[in-house]
Amino acid sequence: MQVLVVGATGGTGRQAVEQALQAGHFVTAFVRDPARLSIQHPHLTVITGDVLKPETLLPAVRRQDAVICSLGSRPGQQDQAVADGTSNLITAMYQAGVKTLFVVSSLGVGTSYEEASLPSKLIIKTLLSGVIAEKEKQEQAVRESALDWTIVRPTSLTNGPITGHYRVGEHLPFSRFDFPRISRADVAAFLLNQLDKNTYRRKAITLTGA
Repeated sequence: MQVLVVGATGGTGRQAVEQALQAGHFVTAFVRDPARLSIQHPHLTVITGDVLKPETLLPAVRRQDAVICSLGSRPGQQDQAVADGTSNLITAMYQAGVKTLFVVSSLGVGTSYEEASLPSKLIIKTLLSGVIAEKEKQEQAVRESALDWTIVRPTSLTNGPITGHYRVGEHLPFSRFDFPRISRADVAAFLLNQLDKNTYRRKAITLTGA
């Protein structure tokens, strides 16, 4: 399968690139700074561009079977590139005739906030307030699109290994004082496992470690 990863130098994006290559997919990594992606593989194509410059996105999107969007911003910042860049990506997908989109969002966006534990809500409302606000705009753009989208809202991310054990669902309540986590590797593995499935198409789901 031909898979495009947008945001390929981030933690989850990099995992998606590595695991997709290991699974035998042909991967295109869309990056602003190719020096930050040290992966080399005969099935990897690296395209340098900027999601805020739509003309650089279209060449990367063409001929792809699926797109994984793992754009993110740093805590304390509200990076408009996440929402605006995703809107540009959606437009490029229309133009290229590519329909399948997976978007990495965050616990705390949409209805998932009400289901979060108290520690998670505290972090969402303080440290991550700008990040969540931008993710809300991103998700709105995705939901309003005509694409076959899946929005994945992981809990607190770690750099742990693939475990293959996680809980997933549209409504995933947590105990009052729980602080749920999941590794970026497991998030990437879940995304890749969904490439040829329709289980969560046009749904926003929460994902956390088991």
